[in-house]
Amino acid sequence: MKMISFTRWAVIIAFGFSLGCSNTLKTVESLVQEEAYFQALKELEESLERRPESELLWFAQGRIHLIYSETDEPIQRTYHYQTAYNSFEEARRLGIDSTQSVEIDNLLQRYWAQEHNAGIHALENGEYDDRLRDAASHLRNAVALKPNEISSYIALTNAYYSADKIKLAVKTLRDAEENLDTPNAQIYEKLGFLSLEQGKIEDAITFYQRSIDIIDNKNAAFGLVNAYISNGESLKAVDLLTGLLTRYPNETDINHVYGVQLNIVLDGYLTQLHQAYKDDNSVEVKQLRQAIENMMEGAEGQLTQAYKNDISNTSFVESLAIFYNNLTSKYLEMLEVAYTEHVDIMSDSAAEYLDKAITYYKRMEQLRPNEKEYAKKAENLGELRIVLFTY
Repeated sequence: MKMISFTRWAVIIAFGFSLGCSNTLKTVESLVQEEAYFQALKELEESLERRPESELLWFAQGRIHLIYSETDEPIQRTYHYQTAYNSFEEARRLGIDSTQSVEIDNLLQRYWAQEHNAGIHALENGEYDDRLRDAASHLRNAVALKPNEISSYIALTNAYYSADKIKLAVKTLRDAEENLDTPNAQIYEKLGFLSLEQGKIEDAITFYQRSIDIIDNKNAAFGLVNAYISNGESLKAVDLLTGLLTRYPNETDINHVYGVQLNIVLDGYLTQLHQAYKDDNSVEVKQLRQAIENMMEGAEGQLTQAYKNDISNTSFVESLAIFYNNLTSKYLEMLEVAYTEHVDIMSDSAAEYLDKAITYYKRMEQLRPNEKEYAKKAENLGELRIVLFTY
């Protein structure tokens, strides 16, 4: 296993360890100089039972736990760090002076930086098998030292996620939510992502919305769109994408996803129109035809814009092929029930959409020459074109 070096601070901390004139502190200092850390801590614990109001004893206990931690492997240091942090907090509560308070800040920052940086190094280093275990160990230590530092929680979450330990990743974020002074958008964004990964769609929607409520951020908004899509709520996805497109007009992925979702809504409208014709509901037919015209223009425009931005992106090309192919099918089916005055218009539209579907399937054939399904699809649609629209 590759070991990550950990700079030792014991000599620096032990030097000048005189905290007062009491016999206890002198005894503790002597034991620290001898590296008898366990005995030093035992001496302090007994003294604290007698004098729990002594801020200097709590301060000394925190420092010695930091020194003692250096004798252990990373996975064993967490207890020392948690105890040191709690001891320092108690010392502050009891009223240590400003110099000692600054020293606490410096010590916690120093040890936190060591552990956090070692964790990041392990997380980003793929050269040895135990890197994720080591990363998690160091980052757990970093969280213990600074439980209000968001970056360590996020890095620890990433380590657990990379190791497929989703429950631990979620727990880490929940701990962060509890320990941070104010709600954090990044925490809720990550919780939304993990909930979506676990198939907990309603939870994902809730967390993403909380993230957006704190700060309007693109990642959480995209996540919320995906959650709505996964939940079959295309109308909500469309509403959100409308706002996203206004804020990020040059995002090709938004054009594509927006177009796909508009097409889903459009498909539903076309199904309703088919039924309205069968029911001879002229009022609903008129309303639906107008809604379909608007929705179709939006869907076609967004999908076409995505394609123009990247004509070699097979997802964009295939989406257009599917879009026009589905429109062709819907209009051909509707010819059987449509009002007479609408038949010629629908027939012309079906022919136009069929030609476009053939064009984009042929484009897919060029982009993926080894996948014969696209050539076959274009061929079949071409034969349909000859049968239906040759006069």
